[in-house]
Amino acid sequence: MSDSPSKTLFDRFFAEHNDKIYRFAFKLTADHSRAQEITQQCFIRLWENIEQVRPDQDIFPLLFVYTKNLVIDNSRKLYREKKMLSEAARNQPPEAQEDASPLMMKEYESQLEKVIERMPEQRKAVYLLSRRLGYTHKEIADRLCISPATVKNHLTIALQFIRRELLQYYDMH
Repeated sequence: MSDSPSKTLFDRFFAEHNDKIYRFAFKLTADHSRAQEITQQCFIRLWENIEQVRPDQDIFPLLFVYTKNLVIDNSRKLYREKKMLSEAARNQPPEAQEDASPLMMKEYESQLEKVIERMPEQRKAVYLLSRRLGYTHKEIADRLCISPATVKNHLTIALQFIRRELLQYYDMH
């Protein structure tokens, strides 16, 4: 079975321009994985429009535009995700946000768990009893043999710590 003319043309363009497109995407993003993803998306877009391309056409300007637009779209998407996660870090529950994806929720929860694990034991216990199990300050105080004022202080410090760490992780100051 022989290759179709479209596939042959696409293969030629891919071989000639794949490295240049990757380097251009990397120059714009400074991120290897994003540059690879954008390069793949660029060639997918080319494949979707291969019937409109002439074999003798200089395809690089078209690929350049595809890449530039994909970088812009990708950057906007990343900005929206970081903004949403930053809002979540400011104590707005991520599930309350209409554009929170399951992947973003999983990422947020993973980071939150890492931050909680870094807290001192008593502060972590106060936070978990309050936020995960719904105990009142008095119930926590009785359970941990500390005063309700100490519970309140631990919880305040824990929430400040979580917010600061998540904002720093998502680099949204």
